[in-house]
Amino acid sequence: MDRRRKRAVAYVRVSTASSAQLHSYEFQEQYWHDKLDSAPYVELVHIYADLGISGSSMDKRPQLLAMMRDARAGKFDIIYTKSVSRFARNTIELLEAVRELRDIGVEVVFEKENIRSSDPTSELMLTVAATIAEDDLKVDSERQRWSFKRRFENGWISIGNGMYGYRMLEDNTLEIVPEEAAVVRRIFEMYINGAGSSMIAATLDREGIPSRIGKGWRPQTILEMLANEKYMGDSLMGKSVTINGRQFDNMNGEYGQRYYMEDTHEGIISKETFALVQELRLQRKNRKLVGQPIPEYPFTGIIECGECGKHYQHKVNNSGKKWQNDIWCCATSLKKGVAVCSCTRIKDSVLRDKFIEAYNEFVTQRPQGDNIAALQSVVSGLKKEESELAALRMQRLITEAGFRAEQRRIKTKITELTAKINEQRSKEVTESDYTTITEFDEAKVAKFITKVIVRRWMVTFVFYNGAKITRAYSNGQAGNKPGWNKKKEVV
Repeated sequence: MDRRRKRAVAYVRVSTASSAQLHSYEFQEQYWHDKLDSAPYVELVHIYADLGISGSSMDKRPQLLAMMRDARAGKFDIIYTKSVSRFARNTIELLEAVRELRDIGVEVVFEKENIRSSDPTSELMLTVAATIAEDDLKVDSERQRWSFKRRFENGWISIGNGMYGYRMLEDNTLEIVPEEAAVVRRIFEMYINGAGSSMIAATLDREGIPSRIGKGWRPQTILEMLANEKYMGDSLMGKSVTINGRQFDNMNGEYGQRYYMEDTHEGIISKETFALVQELRLQRKNRKLVGQPIPEYPFTGIIECGECGKHYQHKVNNSGKKWQNDIWCCATSLKKGVAVCSCTRIKDSVLRDKFIEAYNEFVTQRPQGDNIAALQSVVSGLKKEESELAALRMQRLITEAGFRAEQRRIKTKITELTAKINEQRSKEVTESDYTTITEFDEAKVAKFITKVIVRRWMVTFVFYNGAKITRAYSNGQAGNKPGWNKKKEVV
């Protein structure tokens, strides 16, 4: 590279991710390539682009922040941008950024205004240009709020593409995503059955159910979903407002009128279910305020009906009376009756006793040693087999079709075993965990059990390594021994 040529970058920003704006970005990118690739005095080394981001605040633009970091690292000498408004609309932020860049020897060229930060008069000119851009932003914000108000009044809604369970269509209607909707219903059911947000998030992660962004579930995300009226088909618009480029919470209506519209779209859950969850949220919040414990049930979300495949729900018999029983029931049987699914109920106390029995058998009969090591040994053998297969192919001792088929079999098996290894590692089970118990230990449930399957008078515990141990049970005296008639006194 000619050392006399300055290393140049361009900064591009488009305010929305619409197809039109993306086309605008492509145009801008090509513009800078055409302008700078052939320039004798600079070498274009990179283009930074923020897509679908407003120009109000610099700290919300990841590519601009990356550009500032690279400038501090000395990766380029000059920045080109179309205009002041593309770079920043906040006068103070603009001047601070330009001053910092000038101090470290990086020049900024604003093409539209014909301003170069190296010019002694640039700061005054930038102040005037930024002030105009900031005023334009305020006018745009007011115009946008007025537009939203009219659209809300006419029944317009928008959720973007980030709301789990729905997708926004081009005609501004909401469409339910069936597989995600099933998860939403389960989240509400789990909460009703006593699970907290942390337990729900952990259960979904344990089962490998991805969130909308493909990462793990957060308890806060669960709480936000439980409070979102859109899941029952209604819409509260105006929950937040943007003023001068800053977003403010408007849940109390402090910054303007909110608009509540009923039945704007198809709901995933019933209004009755949503109302019940809000009541439970309030109750649990009040319990926290007075320091009362909130019951959590360690088996929530992992009990499956062996007949219909639905999850079991927690229910309290004789609720509110002097004596009450915690029981687990098939969701199908509860909602549609025993004629649809006749799988039996099981007392929570019985389930706990049966877990102790199954767990102790698992610990006692399990061969000592790291099961992960055994799986890794099998994987190593398969990889060796794969290498030998490749050698046979090189010697033309196997057909191409035969090689491909055998290779697929080996890779599939390696993938399955690797998944098991990762699952076991995620449980963080060590040799010290393999101790028998005499009393129920919910930490053991979380660490060792992935699923509980209930069939008629039979309960099967599925352990983290795939082992299954089954126990017969009854909710009467026979077969339950200690604790068959345990009841919890309401105080």
